[in-house]
Amino acid sequence: MLFRQASCTILLFVFFAQQLLAQDISQRIKSPSTYFQQRLEAIELYNSGQWEESKVVLKDILEQYQKDPDLYYLMGISMYETGNYQEAIDHFSNCLDLGGPSLLGTQVNSDPLNDVMVKIAQAYAKLGDKDNTIVWLKIAFAARYDEKPFLLGSPEFEAFSGDKVFLELFGVSSRENMSRTEAWEADLSYFERRVEQINYTFNMGTDRTKFTESVAQVKASISSLTDEELIVEIMKIVGNLGNGHNFIIPTTPTIGALKKLPIQLYQFSDGMIIVDANDDYNEWIGYEVESIGGMTIEEVLLRSNEVNSRDNDMQTLWLGPYYITLPDVLKGLGVIDNADKVNLSLKDSIGNTVELEIAPEAWNFTGFPKLPKLRGDQQPLFLSRMDEVYWSTLLPVHQAIYVQFNAVAEKEDQSLELFCEEWYTLSQENKVKSLILDLRHNQGGNGSLLPTMHQAVRKFVTMTPNGRVFVLAGRETFSAAQNLLTKLTEYANPIIVGEPSGSRPNHIGEAGWVRLPNSGLMAIISTQFHQTSRAEDQRKWIAPHMPVSLSSEDYFSGNDPALEEIKKLIQVLDEK
Repeated sequence: MLFRQASCTILLFVFFAQQLLAQDISQRIKSPSTYFQQRLEAIELYNSGQWEESKVVLKDILEQYQKDPDLYYLMGISMYETGNYQEAIDHFSNCLDLGGPSLLGTQVNSDPLNDVMVKIAQAYAKLGDKDNTIVWLKIAFAARYDEKPFLLGSPEFEAFSGDKVFLELFGVSSRENMSRTEAWEADLSYFERRVEQINYTFNMGTDRTKFTESVAQVKASISSLTDEELIVEIMKIVGNLGNGHNFIIPTTPTIGALKKLPIQLYQFSDGMIIVDANDDYNEWIGYEVESIGGMTIEEVLLRSNEVNSRDNDMQTLWLGPYYITLPDVLKGLGVIDNADKVNLSLKDSIGNTVELEIAPEAWNFTGFPKLPKLRGDQQPLFLSRMDEVYWSTLLPVHQAIYVQFNAVAEKEDQSLELFCEEWYTLSQENKVKSLILDLRHNQGGNGSLLPTMHQAVRKFVTMTPNGRVFVLAGRETFSAAQNLLTKLTEYANPIIVGEPSGSRPNHIGEAGWVRLPNSGLMAIISTQFHQTSRAEDQRKWIAPHMPVSLSSEDYFSGNDPALEEIKKLIQVLDEK
């Protein structure tokens, strides 16, 4: 009996080995170099939208080789764009079977697995196949698809826009005339389900039970809380999820935005200072806030952590000043009793104190604030062009080039690749010895663009004997900018100047959008773990080699002490 089993096992092994060998033989490529050229041609045709032509080339190379998921992805898109939806589904499915595409960093900019799943759902929708559309949307959503709210109302799914089953995927109920309590209960139930589905921190030790209990407590309190108070309670739940990519956008299409004080605060080394204000409050710019509602500003800032889901304490300095300008948040944190007016204790530059009562105003959320430019025409270099995505200038006296990279994105009129070529060429033509890369305003963006910047920095390091790389970092160096900083430390040996970074070398990131169906409240929930550094790296941030803080006196005087310290060090090193 054992002999027969062994014989069967050997026969099966031989059979499958023969099948694999036959498959490999069938995939012998006519000419590897020709194949490679065809692959490049297919990508170029794809980039230019020549779908019919790309299908011809892709068909030829796929007949030769069936182990490249990128080719199936390209063919799936080409088939979809030419109306061959079933063929698109087949090729997308083959792509998934091979683990998904990996064309990030190229013009093709392929998508993660869950995006491919949504493309399959879109193809089924075009075929009018509702059942398979629903199945594949469920698969994509379970795989933490980030852009879920934006599929509702998209033209690809227009045929199912009124379908009950389709709408239920997005938490939209067919019930009519729901009471306020019922609408918020439905919102919170959907919020709970979706966060449990996509939030990566549950895989990293965040207490799921505590999350569920918190949602239940808010549900039980709906009738006793205003809409604004409910939003703050949801902000607290998100704040307890424990990483910097989790937050609530405090505005809804049905309720409106939480009101905001008409001032902007910034935590300098010498205090919490008003750095910007609406016209009626301009006179208070430059004043230090000592207390709010009788509570010290230090305690208020500490309490803001309850709604500030952060990677490290630098995010307290970055986002805490924003949260404490929302009176409803201040009330929810027990700082004030009345959100319709806020009492501030202020101090001027010579120590005189004054009490100021401010009423909040309506506003539109457009993103988290940055340190604003100074009032007036004269600006220090680091504030002069912070509204541009990237720019550079030579510092001839120091044989340096200053590159400010303010978002991991691309300009409409200049790609990041062309910009990197520009600053690198400028550095070589002018025999630059020091590269100064300023990431202090960079809150992240599209991480797939980073290879372009890395390539340019690597070239500079390689082609500049005895050259130096300085990186200016701080509390807003976050997300994709943190990833850039982390990788730079591995190959460029940079001298880091400024503050600790706003995130961890290994952190949980991405932006999974969650829209509550009745209130319209939007949350961003982190969905992926980014291991940019070694697996054992548990650092809370990347610390500067030259710690340099910014005081309010430096700011209002137009000084940049961090850049000045770099210039001093360059001079010292050049004299050695």
